[in-house]
Amino acid sequence: MNKKGVTLVELLVVFVIIAMLALLMTPNIVGWMPSYRLRSATRDIVSTMRYAQMKAISNSGRQYLVDFNVGTNSYILRYNTGGLVFADGPVQTAPSGITINIAGLPGGTATFNPNSTSSGGAVRLQNTKGATRNITVNTATGRVMIQ
Repeated sequence: MNKKGVTLVELLVVFVIIAMLALLMTPNIVGWMPSYRLRSATRDIVSTMRYAQMKAISNSGRQYLVDFNVGTNSYILRYNTGGLVFADGPVQTAPSGITINIAGLPGGTATFNPNSTSSGGAVRLQNTKGATRNITVNTATGRVMIQ
């Protein structure tokens, strides 16, 4: 006879192999997550800071600020128009397991001025495994760098 198809035994063997591979991969994924969260948080904060720098230069007369709250591991983009400060978006929170530490940021705020200067300083992110990433802001140029 020339019957085409898959037997139930063959199908069960394939499912067992797939289940075993999934079990073997789970510990690797769990160990990889803290590093992924650290990279992701770093990119998000740098992106917000570079956006603030760009907006400060393009909207003459407005300072743009990135305010950090280390107690809640969060930050928010704001702008300053003649002493009045307004939010420019929602509060962003770092992923779970990521702590934000600020160094040299006056009042926990990175300020970007219309003339391309900034307040300068650094932000250090750390994950649960102790790995860190540093984000520095150059005072003279306002350049945001990951170290």
